Amino acid sequence: MFVRQKILRSILTVVCAISLPVSAAWAAGSVQVTVDKLNVRSGPSLQDAIVTTLPNKTVLPVISTKNDWIQVKLPNGQSGWVANWLVSSQQQQQQQHQKPATVSAKQVESTTTNLNVRSGPGQTYAVVQTINPGTRYPIVQTNGEWLQIQLNAGTKGWVANWLVKEVGAGQAVSPPATVSTPPTTNPAGTGSQPKPPAVQGASLILDFAPYVYATPDASTPAIGQLHAGEKITVLNRQNGWIQFPYDGVNAWLSTDQTNPNTSQPTLPENGNGNTQPQTGQPSSSSQSATVKTDGLNLRSEPNTTSAIQATLPAGSKLTVLEKQEDWYRINTADGKTGWVAGWHITVNQPSMPTPSGPYVTIMNPDTNVRSGPSTDHPVIKQVQPGEKYGIANKSGEWFQVNFPDGSTGYIAGWLVSANGAPAVVRSNDLAGKVIVVDAGHGGTDGGSTGSSFSTLEKTVNLQVSLLLRNKLEAAGAKVVMTRADDRKLTLQQRVDIAIQNQADIFVSVHHNTHPNSATNGSIIFYYSQGNSSKLASLVQTELVKATNYKDMNYRYGNYFVLRENPVPSILAEISFLSNYNDEIRARSEKQQDLAAEGLFKGIVQYFNTQSNQGG
Repeated sequence: MFVRQKILRSILTVVCAISLPVSAAWAAGSVQVTVDKLNVRSGPSLQDAIVTTLPNKTVLPVISTKNDWIQVKLPNGQSGWVANWLVSSQQQQQQQHQKPATVSAKQVESTTTNLNVRSGPGQTYAVVQTINPGTRYPIVQTNGEWLQIQLNAGTKGWVANWLVKEVGAGQAVSPPATVSTPPTTNPAGTGSQPKPPAVQGASLILDFAPYVYATPDASTPAIGQLHAGEKITVLNRQNGWIQFPYDGVNAWLSTDQTNPNTSQPTLPENGNGNTQPQTGQPSSSSQSATVKTDGLNLRSEPNTTSAIQATLPAGSKLTVLEKQEDWYRINTADGKTGWVAGWHITVNQPSMPTPSGPYVTIMNPDTNVRSGPSTDHPVIKQVQPGEKYGIANKSGEWFQVNFPDGSTGYIAGWLVSANGAPAVVRSNDLAGKVIVVDAGHGGTDGGSTGSSFSTLEKTVNLQVSLLLRNKLEAAGAKVVMTRADDRKLTLQQRVDIAIQNQADIFVSVHHNTHPNSATNGSIIFYYSQGNSSKLASLVQTELVKATNYKDMNYRYGNYFVLRENPVPSILAEISFLSNYNDEIRARSEKQQDLAAEGLFKGIVQYFNTQSNQGG
């Protein structure tokens, strides 16, 4: 009897082991982390908050599994979720130690230069390094359309299978048929172009230029804008909104924007205006351009669906013949003529002769020229920084200027630098004020890094600071930048610049971070009570009003550039790069302009109150 029971138990054990689902194999014991700084999340998805990070080789007991995620017990006794492709089971570890290392018969080689290798199977994962054609890497495993490859003895990473070719045994992995869609900005590094859309879900070719939102709500700030002719993959439809992949996130556009009678979200009038430039306008003078992207398509028409006539290597020199919205008709050095997408070239503005008599110099990109002296008049063309045009007349705050073809138009006086004529200052409160704008970090000091898209703080700090400078200068202020490019300064050097220039105020621009990724919003810091705290209070109010960031209140901050500064000083933490939504918005040019506008209005309010109090 005892022997029979023992045999039955053995058989039952074998049957259960065979019938265990794959997920139960994970739950059978523990897993070991295979990457450094592994994100542990509060739930089984990339949208859940990061609760902590763990170093490589950490061993974690398994609690449960869900799809591609494993719930584990953390060293502090709490639980969290980790991606199963970033850990290995203890059984796998033992097998790897028992077997000699072998190189997979299947290997891949990049088909593009500087291909991004990522920490996980998707474009939202961090870039661990880049690879180039000519070097082969063994395939470790696959996940959908992504391949994990062995980079070296201790490092693995993921690559998109449409950007590599398989060598060795088996058939090559061929990239998909060319889809004429401009690549979107890669949120976690450069070099790896996103996969063409329409791989899953319905495809839609846009015949309009919609604004893009983080949520299906047009009252929130737009995070970007698409071009007519682009193709998107429809993920979801909801109450007149379409969800689609955009810059590594799932974003939304409104189908109401297809109606020409529906009002579009407006861009600030500060240099950009709220209407598109006139299409088909010839270049005002001979311009040259340089190709920024390798393999740029030269097309027969100004859209992404027309025939490709040639491909142009990065660095190619072009002559611009005509501009039509975001497209340029160009001549190549070898005589080819066609259209290229403007977002893949750098247009070099020609040097222009200085007009005789009074003239204006354009300060901002794409400055609108209108048919009359107000924003109610239509835009007839756009002009670029450095261009100079003779002044024909002045109407209020607007200059009427002459163009080389004999036509005239009106430009807002606060957007140009006038020579030989009185400058237009929209607010006398800033006339003669010296303002130091300090773009935080720089050079080898990158500041904080975004948790979701690896945004460098030093970069967005400078972008907002330059926009703020333009607004302040247009209002009559003398602006001194601590840095106008990517360079490192000491904290003392930043303070010295304010002292040496006898600045009226000092404004340091930063973006924040926090261990809790749910933390978000804007904070203006001050050190000294009085003018500094008053400036912080006013800027806090205007920044939140302009950007719709969460109001985290102005507050005391013991920072060197505030504490050691005799000048009324504030340090603006515009948003949190550790927060998913804040980081998306911090990367948006439109949101950066709104942030600069909020800072600007707060500064104007400050000097206005000083004037009213006789100060």
